[in-house]
Amino acid sequence: MQTNDFMELNENTSEVKKEKKFPFLKKLEMMMEESKLEDAKKSKMKRVHKKGNSQIAKKMGEEAVEMVIASEQDNDENFLEESADVFFYYLMALHARGFELKDVLEILKKRHKK
Repeated sequence: MQTNDFMELNENTSEVKKEKKFPFLKKLEMMMEESKLEDAKKSKMKRVHKKGNSQIAKKMGEEAVEMVIASEQDNDENFLEESADVFFYYLMALHARGFELKDVLEILKKRHKK
């Protein structure tokens, strides 16, 4: 999948143009924000946030190692599963620090704008 297939950034705004194509991503980020609230219902995300940034980073690192190992094997399903785990904890780390995926995408857009 190419970057263009995933998201197209609008030249005039920082909003993701094709967000409708991946509504679950926005929903997932909203769930992550809600899980940080003290009165949020119990969930895996709430438990992860309660453990703090250090534990989120540790888990992200563990999952990244598993993804690297999976990338060298011929099992595409396992590679994608491990990639999803890394992405999940990456998003958790962003939200724990008060950021969203769009903040990172803006940096990438600036770096590759020519």
